[in-house]
Amino acid sequence: DSLGGNIYILDVRSSGGLLLKKLTYRSAPVPATHGDGHLPSGQDGHVLIHNGTEYTSVDNDAISNLVADDIQGYYGLLTNFYFTGAVPTVTEIDEDDVDNWVDINFDVDALGNFDNRPSLMKAANAVGHTGAGTPADPVIFLIEGLTTRASVNFRASLTFEPDVDEAQLETRLLFDRHSGTTPSDQFPIADVSLNMNNGADVEYDAEPMLSFFVGDTIDTNGVGDAGKCRFQVRSTVEGTLRMRALTWYIQS
Repeated sequence: DSLGGNIYILDVRSSGGLLLKKLTYRSAPVPATHGDGHLPSGQDGHVLIHNGTEYTSVDNDAISNLVADDIQGYYGLLTNFYFTGAVPTVTEIDEDDVDNWVDINFDVDALGNFDNRPSLMKAANAVGHTGAGTPADPVIFLIEGLTTRASVNFRASLTFEPDVDEAQLETRLLFDRHSGTTPSDQFPIADVSLNMNNGADVEYDAEPMLSFFVGDTIDTNGVGDAGKCRFQVRSTVEGTLRMRALTWYIQS
């Protein structure tokens, strides 16, 4: 890791006793004492980092931030709905789209890209998604950098205004696998997000959430070779979809 060596957390008790615990970041053993056999000194709220030669004292917040950056984060895309103008991105579901899964329009606002992915994802790929946000070139989230230990919670924020009463809206993530998998075809995870029984021409709110683990067909297989996913909808009637946000919450 960027701090090097093994991490030793030193708890200095009020009685003067010392409790030494270790979080191993590297497999190479590091002695828990100075060369003279005495435990290193420390202060409350700090940790000691051994770089193979000596101990250095680091504020606990720095370690907390480092660990947080390594194991969790999120990738958020917002439309203009949350900014000046408050205009969501619209996709019209027409007669040909009814009962079919469709890629959506999604215009990321100039201030609406929040890249707080875990550090290993940023190291693997400088960008978190591809696509212009049109049905022909949809937003595609890149899973590159994650291993099979990772899991993701996805949330979309949207409204749907049906042209006909008694409508239903489904949402899903459609996944592309990395190379060399069997099977190799796409696969979805889906949810019924809206049952619209209060009439037509009413704007219904929804925030569908979909969770998935990073299995061995969508994890990182190599540079530029990892799983991907896109957000799609399917409606039983014609209507107007208004998108506000797409967010992936990541545990690596």
